[in-house]
Amino acid sequence: MEIRQYWNVFKKWLWLLALGALLAGGIAYAVNRNTTPVYLAGTTLMVTPGSAPSLDNYNALYAAERLGRTYAELLSSGPVMEETERRLAQMASTDPTLGDQGSGFAASAQPVSETQLLSLQVTGTDPQLIAAAADLLVEVFGEWLLNIQQSRYGESKASLQAEMGRVQTSIQELEAAIRDLQARQQEADANELARLQDQLTQYRSSYSTLLNSYSNIALAEASTGDTVTVVSRAEVPRVPIRPQVMRNSLLAAVAGVLFAAGIAFLIEFLDDTVKTPSDAQQAGLNVLATVQRAGSNGKKRPQELFALSEARSPVGEAYRTLRTNLQFSSLDRPLRCLVVTSALATEGKTTTVANLAVVMAQGGKRVVLVDADLRRPSVHRVFGLPNRGGLTDALVQELAALNGFLQDTGVENLRVLTSGPIPPNPQELLASQRMEELLHRLQSEADIVLIDTPPSLVVADANVLAARTDGVVLVVNADRTRRVAVQQATEDLRQVGANLLGGVLNMVDIRRGRGAGYYSYHGYYYSQYYGEQEAGRRRGLRGWWRRLRRKKKVGAHRGPVSPAP
Repeated sequence: MEIRQYWNVFKKWLWLLALGALLAGGIAYAVNRNTTPVYLAGTTLMVTPGSAPSLDNYNALYAAERLGRTYAELLSSGPVMEETERRLAQMASTDPTLGDQGSGFAASAQPVSETQLLSLQVTGTDPQLIAAAADLLVEVFGEWLLNIQQSRYGESKASLQAEMGRVQTSIQELEAAIRDLQARQQEADANELARLQDQLTQYRSSYSTLLNSYSNIALAEASTGDTVTVVSRAEVPRVPIRPQVMRNSLLAAVAGVLFAAGIAFLIEFLDDTVKTPSDAQQAGLNVLATVQRAGSNGKKRPQELFALSEARSPVGEAYRTLRTNLQFSSLDRPLRCLVVTSALATEGKTTTVANLAVVMAQGGKRVVLVDADLRRPSVHRVFGLPNRGGLTDALVQELAALNGFLQDTGVENLRVLTSGPIPPNPQELLASQRMEELLHRLQSEADIVLIDTPPSLVVADANVLAARTDGVVLVVNADRTRRVAVQQATEDLRQVGANLLGGVLNMVDIRRGRGAGYYSYHGYYYSQYYGEQEAGRRRGLRGWWRRLRRKKKVGAHRGPVSPAP
């Protein structure tokens, strides 16, 4: 696709893009507005290891990093969370500002890169509750950490204290015994006194050793214990972190636009209808003229003689372009008999052949238009003629009576041979020798004979006549005809030896679709060439509104303005 084609696709599907944005954005807005908001309360902790890691010891630095990650995990799980929830439930039962603890909260912690800091975040639906939970979580973690560190040296200290107590009791007993012996001052007790004093000296030495060991353990406990310090306390949040209504709605709207764009491009990709001359050429059909959609399409009379009623319109000019291209398509062998058909029904072949007959007659040629659609004839309705007698009657009567079936149309040089009564065997009549003789007789009566036939893919009538004429024009509806149908129709016509001159791309909508870029210049050219009044009439409501505004401006400056004649 070219940039212009992308732009045309965008204009064509702009309503779908807007609908996708409105639906997705509206649904997201409604869902987010009805979602309970979630708040975030955070606090920052600084972890100080008991022994500072050496900068030249990689293992010590790695251990410090692991310590931070370990504390981050312990803060948000395990016994710390359980104890925090228990205490928070007790606080909530006595403090009404904390709301309902049953609303719950969630905690997460992560170490700050290249620092000794831990970032603790608590989320929940109650701002007061999560702020209290963040502070309480830090308090419980500090207590739990202290208990863990004390338990590491508790058993050794208890054992030393028990041994020191026993030694101290022995020392006290020995001192009492020595005092008794010294009080008696008997010569027989001198050796016993010396023994007790030696034993007292040993106990005192043991006590000193035990006391020194206890002091060393206490010093080690103090030097290796980690400490957690609160750097910033949690504050009660005022703005929820989610849902972010406007951002989510905008993102949903963008997603809706992208989804709608995907659907639009998928439809365009799967759309194999022939909308442009390049599409027709890819299907094997050379386009002789393009006829844009007329303003009367969709009314009760879809067929209309635009070459008469709107002779200066782009539609009327398109049929004159078709006339010119047909004249130049066969310079060596002038066209005397021409079949106009289509691949399928409702493609505008009757309208095309009727307007082509009018412009050829206006060009000075004697034209006979034959309605050979003996199944659903409609040429007589286009020209407002009776259909009591026509082609079927001419085939069963003498050729000398042919002029009695040719009807004047009111257009100079143009006569019509209507279908007549619908026969039970249309294909046999059209393939008969009488039909061939009738065509030769009509060519002697006119400069060119135009034949309207049924769709070529529906019945074989068009293929039968195409082999007996000088050329065939295939009408293609730009809104409905698929490329495979055009390919099949052109192949069928060539197989019977028909001279396929080209096609007419009919009912092209220049306002939207891939074909807009090809035909958007026609409106500008004709509006400039035929004047502002003609252009304003074709612009419809928009032109009327502009003229009305212009009158109001003039009236505001010059007073009341009389109606235009």
